[in-house]
Amino acid sequence: MTLTNTGAAGSALVAITTALVGQNYSPLVIVLFAASVGAIISLGEVQTAGKLAALWYCTKYVAMAVALASGLSYFIGHYTGLPAVELLAIVAFLIGWVGNRWGAVLTAVLNGALAFFNKKGNGP
Repeated sequence: MTLTNTGAAGSALVAITTALVGQNYSPLVIVLFAASVGAIISLGEVQTAGKLAALWYCTKYVAMAVALASGLSYFIGHYTGLPAVELLAIVAFLIGWVGNRWGAVLTAVLNGALAFFNKKGNGP
């Protein structure tokens, strides 16, 4: 299964599970579940030196998702008008799924922003 298929399957799993049981549990449980699914999918791409290294990998990115998901969800919700609570699961999943590729993601975002502002500064 390719990365795109696995990511799509993981996001579908998170969306379905959130819809079915999201109202019964606190947002923290949903964030933990979504981030765990994302981190486990991401774990399939990295080389680890054993089970403890794999556990540490998942723990790092689940903890990062717990720490960042609420703030990012609020920020996205503020600018899109979507309720932040409904964005928590997908944001947590994406944080876990990106895993150790954050350097590449931030580089792409910065390059895109620079290209946008350079194009905007050249006039109409």
